Amino acid sequence: MSMEVIALGTGVSANTLQTKHLRQPPGFLVNIDGSYVLFDCSEGIRFRLRRVGVDLGKITHVAVTHAHPDHAALPQFIQSKFCFVTFASHDAKASQLRIYLHKRLARDFPQVWNWHQPENDGGYWNTFAPEIVGMDDGFEEEIFPGVHLRAVNVYHAFGRHPAMGFRLTTPYGVVAYTGDSGVCEGVRVIAQSADLLISDCQTRVGQEYTGGYGHMGPRQCGDLALKAGVKQLWLTHYYDLDAPDVILAEVREAGFFGDARLALDGDRWRGK
Repeated sequence: MSMEVIALGTGVSANTLQTKHLRQPPGFLVNIDGSYVLFDCSEGIRFRLRRVGVDLGKITHVAVTHAHPDHAALPQFIQSKFCFVTFASHDAKASQLRIYLHKRLARDFPQVWNWHQPENDGGYWNTFAPEIVGMDDGFEEEIFPGVHLRAVNVYHAFGRHPAMGFRLTTPYGVVAYTGDSGVCEGVRVIAQSADLLISDCQTRVGQEYTGGYGHMGPRQCGDLALKAGVKQLWLTHYYDLDAPDVILAEVREAGFFGDARLALDGDRWRGK
């Protein structure tokens, strides 16, 4: 009986800028007693799942923060899962897939899917029909027994891009994931008393004045973690152009002296 978070992608879309580590675009897998939810579904994540020993059939819930391509490669994932179900799995549960999107994205996604599969005349495959769940601010659902997913609006792309952050409440602790977001009320809500906060930290040290686009810098992440009473902070979605000790010094300058780290692909966190 346990919960584990696995970092499948802690980088950015332009990973050629990451000079120290090869980190893939965003994706975080949460395993709660053998039930799986995937936060963000970036390009190639189906291959990274296999590397950590998790087959596609086990992924029944996917929560996408926003539609920028480095966070949402859904057609590729759906196609791969369909092929897995068709050719490699005899488990009826493997055909289940529930995808959570902001309501505006849920409204538009069928057009995206139809573009990728025009031979279906506008429909999903008859044998595999993922459920698309459109979310409003404050959405909450019990996704597994005793496990609740909450979604709130966050600020990204000058507020013009529909984006959400997530809070996962489980018997083993609370995991919060900001996705791409600047400082806003939404990130404060999801971070409150979280056991693990996975926070966007794309804005570079000393350049937090550029965060109006909708990203945070390390000092802002530290301030968020401090005021929310977070136990452990993972900084993610950073460029790797600033030295790690400089980045973490900014977190400390904000007053957060809890457990903080620059997350790397493959990192794991276990709930209590």
